[in-house]
Amino acid sequence: MLYKKQLPTIVLAALLAACGSDENTVSSATGTPVSPQETAQCNEQSWFAGVTEICDGVLVYRDYVFDDYGADTGLLSPSPALLNLASRAGQLGNPLANTPGLLSPTAGDSRYPAGAESTADLVELRISKQGNTYTATFELNALYEAGQTIAAIAIDSDNNPATGSETLLGLSVAGADVVYEFNTGNPDTNLITGTFPAPANSTFKLWAVTAQSSGEVMNVAFRGPDEEAGAEGTIPAQLLPNKGNWWEDKQAAALGSGDITEFFAVVNSQKLNRGNTEKAVVGAGFKQRVYTSKYTVPNSTGEGMVLQGIPGREQTESRFCGQFFHFVGKYQPYGVYIPTNGNLDDQRSLQVILHGCEANHASQINQPNMQAQFGEQLDRVLISPLGRGPYGFYTGLSERDVLDVLDDALNTFNIDEDRVLVGGYSMGGYGSTRLAALYPDRFAGLSNWVGFTGSILNTPLLGDALIQGEDALAGALPFELPINSRIGGLGNISNYLNNLRHIPGTHSYAALDELVQVNTGLDWAFKLGQTDGVLYEFYMHLAAEHLTLIALDEWGKEAEFTRNLTVVKNPGRITYKTNEAFAFPQYEIKHDKAYWLSNIKGRAEGDIAMDVESFACTRSSVQFENGQTAGNGPVPFVQTFRRLIGMPVQTASENRFTAKLSNVASMNIDAAASCLSNGAAYTVESDGPVVLTFSNGKVLNLPAGSSTGNL
Repeated sequence: MLYKKQLPTIVLAALLAACGSDENTVSSATGTPVSPQETAQCNEQSWFAGVTEICDGVLVYRDYVFDDYGADTGLLSPSPALLNLASRAGQLGNPLANTPGLLSPTAGDSRYPAGAESTADLVELRISKQGNTYTATFELNALYEAGQTIAAIAIDSDNNPATGSETLLGLSVAGADVVYEFNTGNPDTNLITGTFPAPANSTFKLWAVTAQSSGEVMNVAFRGPDEEAGAEGTIPAQLLPNKGNWWEDKQAAALGSGDITEFFAVVNSQKLNRGNTEKAVVGAGFKQRVYTSKYTVPNSTGEGMVLQGIPGREQTESRFCGQFFHFVGKYQPYGVYIPTNGNLDDQRSLQVILHGCEANHASQINQPNMQAQFGEQLDRVLISPLGRGPYGFYTGLSERDVLDVLDDALNTFNIDEDRVLVGGYSMGGYGSTRLAALYPDRFAGLSNWVGFTGSILNTPLLGDALIQGEDALAGALPFELPINSRIGGLGNISNYLNNLRHIPGTHSYAALDELVQVNTGLDWAFKLGQTDGVLYEFYMHLAAEHLTLIALDEWGKEAEFTRNLTVVKNPGRITYKTNEAFAFPQYEIKHDKAYWLSNIKGRAEGDIAMDVESFACTRSSVQFENGQTAGNGPVPFVQTFRRLIGMPVQTASENRFTAKLSNVASMNIDAAASCLSNGAAYTVESDGPVVLTFSNGKVLNLPAGSSTGNL
């Protein structure tokens, strides 16, 4: 399954979507034979959705998650979370929230009764053999009552489509001659288990579905890893029939036609013996992966999805793009695009792409030019987290999802960890800039498109006066303002741009933007220009509104900017600002580390800021050029930038360091990474007492003010 630590060579091949054949191979539902890969037992905590394998003598199908929307009946069906939240917010008097969300529609048009969401969302199906009896075990994303879900299988015992006339919960399955239904599950384990006698033939076809208690089928097994989520990220594409963003287009179409014959497994009973393991091989292209999270959402059932959404830490009411978590269970999906050029085990760079508000993990990443320009042309794997829903804002549990998806991708693919980049659109632009600023030693570059800056009141003309005024007004009122300037964000990230000193980035905004207004974009450009040494390209696209750039699907200038970027390791100078209010200990999230500084602690609430420079490593001085220009692509733009000019000039190293500290109580300094040795001279300016602990055992206890000396 593309695990770089398990498979020395990856074969570009179709999914092994069914098991057993006369040639002792595993074949797809279309009959394509593939040589099995023998590995350890396949009990992974993450997987490519749609794969079927044999795991120690058990046939295991692992499904997509949150793909349970039943048949396509020809309707346009937005994501179920969106219209519900919009309606609820509208009832609370927020006019902006009455707009139906269309940025993550479903292809299927079926829905659950309130409180039963995800109860027919198949996660895994296991078929095992015990003598002359088989056991089918269905694991569901959620199950609240024992009888609210039906799991059913159909069998073509002679593997002949011309014989057999059974239907599976009303669906055609050509050749099926026997059907078994299991309608009692265990809500404690989310399992439905049933047994059936061994067919007369050792090789037979198997179909499987899960349905609501009414018999309406919501999810179909054995669909392979090439299921589609074809709505892409633009409004026109999402208004097309038979298209959605949840990897269920083919399923929805088949259910709409009433015929699921194409989705089956071939079972060879000779393969279902202990010790036999045959792994799936997944090819290139657009896929879904699923990982098992350590965390579920507090104040929820901890499984499946919550239609109303669970508010984030800072959220007290519904509002347009306020932070709510809808996908709360332990199974979390993400989108991945694997370039088709080269071999699948080649080392590649990695691009994290964060979706915008109301979109999802199959939006921006599934556009043709995004895949071509960032994926194929740069030979880069693209990953897109769901972020626990369309309104996660990439803080708290949504931030944890991004970090976990990144870890899963690094463990799955052969990635050059010095070439990991982050980017995103709108809410994703906010999230990607925030992640780059707070985890600067993890990323080589940044691509921000119309990113929310942290407050709708940011402006280069009045500084933070508008924001301070809103804060003062909010503090004086006995109720919360209906539309908070921070919307769903945590932290005004425009005040942390100095953290990007070693992360070059592009920042693309729109002059006619109705959501991220031009004043905030101009403030972003102004603050980038005020930074000391941050490399950037800022574009203000003149004839563009909020969705123009994603609608035109043209990312060439931003992709080219990132082509040769690599993570900066152990830089001589670190500028870093953090805030302990951004931490979420319950999700193991804290922001107290940057390069060779770690365990950073503040003395009081508020921002913790530092500018630390070691002169002890081999150093090169560089020169910058600030400028402005204009151009076209995909629409006319004006541009400001800071670039390197000339060749770096190497300077002599000195065993000394300087530091300017604000609200820093203590921090650790890696002496080896900073090249500082015993006797190093120091000059430290601090607004309070501070303890600096060095990895070589030296400790400086310094008072407020300016301190000089030697280690």
